[in-house]
Formats: sequence, C-alpha cells, structure tokens
Amino acid sequence: MAALASQPESPPTCQSGPAPAERQLSGVQTESLTVPAQPFGLVYASKGNLAFTVLHSGLGVLSTDGGTPRLVRTIPLPAASLGKEGATGITLTHDGGELLVAAGRGAIVVDAAKAAAGAAGAVLGTLTGTAGTSAIEVTVSPDDRYAFVSQEYGDAGTDHRGDIEVFDLRTAVRSRFERASYIGRLPLGDAVVGTALSPDGQRLYATSEVAPGRKGPAGSAQGELSVIDLATLESTPDKALLTSTAAGCQPVRVLSAPDGRTLWVTARGSNALLAFDVGRLATDPHHALLASVQVGTAPVGLALVQGGRLVVTADSDRFHTAGAVTGLTVVDSQAAIAGKPAALGRIPTGSFPREFALSPDGEALLVSDHDSKQIQEIDTTTLP
Repeated sequence: MAALASQPESPPTCQSGPAPAERQLSGVQTESLTVPAQPFGLVYASKGNLAFTVLHSGLGVLSTDGGTPRLVRTIPLPAASLGKEGATGITLTHDGGELLVAAGRGAIVVDAAKAAAGAAGAVLGTLTGTAGTSAIEVTVSPDDRYAFVSQEYGDAGTDHRGDIEVFDLRTAVRSRFERASYIGRLPLGDAVVGTALSPDGQRLYATSEVAPGRKGPAGSAQGELSVIDLATLESTPDKALLTSTAAGCQPVRVLSAPDGRTLWVTARGSNALLAFDVGRLATDPHHALLASVQVGTAPVGLALVQGGRLVVTADSDRFHTAGAVTGLTVVDSQAAIAGKPAALGRIPTGSFPREFALSPDGEALLVSDHDSKQIQEIDTTTLP
C-alpha cells in the first residue's frame, strides 16, 4: 500500500467501508494476557517491571518481568468518581509519583508506589471538573503541576462541545483534595479525545472528532487538530487556543515525534494515519499536512517505536464494518513523509485494539484489546 503524496492538498475524506487488506507481518513476537474486564488505558511504571491498566472500575497492576505479562492485582476505583462509562485513559506523572485515571467529571489520582506494592491508601482523591461527565484522556504538564483532562462531550455550558479541563494537581495532592484545584476549561470541537505535549513542553495538541461549524451527515464531517499554548492554558484556559486545522474524519489520537518536528494523528473515520509539519502548524496551518497513509479500519491508538522510525496504529474496527479485520498497522515514518510506500504490514490482535504503552527501554509495546478482554505485548525488536 502506498502513502499519498508527501504534501496532500487536503486531509483524506471519510470512508464508510473497510480499509484494504494488508499483508500479515511474519516473525513478530507477541504474547497475550486475559484480564477480567475490558481494558482501556495503559501505562508503564517509571521503574521496575510493572505496568498499569484501566479495567473499567478498577486499576490493574501488571508484572512485565519477562514472558507473558501477569495481572498481579486489581485496585478498586471510587464508584462515585467513575461516571456511567467507567474509567478510561491513564497517565503517569513525569516524576513517577502519581497515576491519573480519566473518569466521569475529571481524573482519579493514585499513588503509583502504593498501587505497585498493593499498599493501603493508594487512591488519593479525585480532580472534579464542571463541564461534562465524559472524561476520556489526561495529560500532565512537564513540571507535574497541572493536569489536563479531555471531556469528550462537554455539557450545556460548552454548548455540548468537548473541552480541555485544567486542574492544579499539586494543590489538590498537598491539600488532600480539600482545596479547590479546578482552574477552568477550553472548549474545542465535538468529541475532544486525544492530547499530547510537545517535546519542549510549550504546546498541547488536541484532537476533536468534528470541528466547530462543520456539522454534516453522520460520518461525513472533518475533525480538527488544535494547537494550544501551554502557559496560557495553565492560567487562563479559555484564551489558550493558538490555531486549528482540518485533520481528516474523526481524528482521535495525536503524538509528537521525538524531535518535535512532526505530529502524527489517527483519523478513525478516514482509515488513515496523518503526519503534520509542526512548523507549518504555527505559520500556515492549512498547508501543514505532510502525509496521509492508508492503514487498517478505524485506527485509534498510536505509538512511535524504535526512536520514531516506526509508527504503529491500533486498527480497532470499532463499528464492526463488514469485511474488516482488526490489527496493528506498522508504518515506516520516513517513507510516509517522503510520499513513498509506507505501510509495512499488519500484526493480528483481538477485538477492538485501543490503547498502547511503550516500555521505558522501548523493547515492549502493550496494546489493550478492549472487546476481547486481553492485553497483548509486542516485542518491538522483532518488528521489520
């Protein structure tokens, strides 16, 4: 499968059918673990052979010390904080001290060391916002002071647009969640989902499945990629938006290349992986699209492996499209940007592969197969 031109004139259109079949990669080593509930977010601990996964109403602790990952324990999360969808995304503070689990009106904060050890009092408290009950992803500022929670659908106060809610995490933890830590919100488009920091810590990138003012028939409207000034977001969130640009149909995840020059986005409704030039996003956002690569059906999760040489998408087939299959598409990043054939092939998965976590040494990639209630581990050293 060939990538499109290296500088497409416009983002890809929506696709209602399945993506073309990809060849299955051979020689890729994988292991699978069955878990008791549908897994969502994943993150590795900062040290030790441990990882954490969100299991709807609990936090699973995984041992990754060689061989197949093992579920060591599950820590219940406070029911009052979960919302009807349960817990979703997860992140770890840069100092490794706290886990933040997106849920309901904000994020549940967990002491990572206590969770790892199975000690009492691991759940510290909840960051509670004011604009929605559909928290799905959470990102933390480089200094670990602020938490940014994606509220997918917002509420009447945001005209039911999604938004980013901002919290002073340090104030919350120091006061044992007795002092108000909510700072404000930044409304974006409909269905705000993925967020990612720039490597220099100056920008936050966010995806909206449908851009404001681009309503249309179901599955036909373009979404957008937003660029947000982090310093402004931390103080006056409603003034932090710098620019936005079209990003295909239903863009859901975003990730920056290690050098900060390229952004990668999964456009779920376009069956595509998009690459954007970061410099052009600031100066000429409508011409910032570098590449569009056809991947599998309804890609969601996104990972960069081998130092960014390869991009992996989790092709979820979330809506059970006739003739579609699930899997992971492995893409050569430089070939994609150069407009050359870039999709190297597919790794089979269970149903609805959703989120990734890359190990600190970069040699293992976890993926949550949501509907199969399993977690797969991919040996990245065996990728092509």
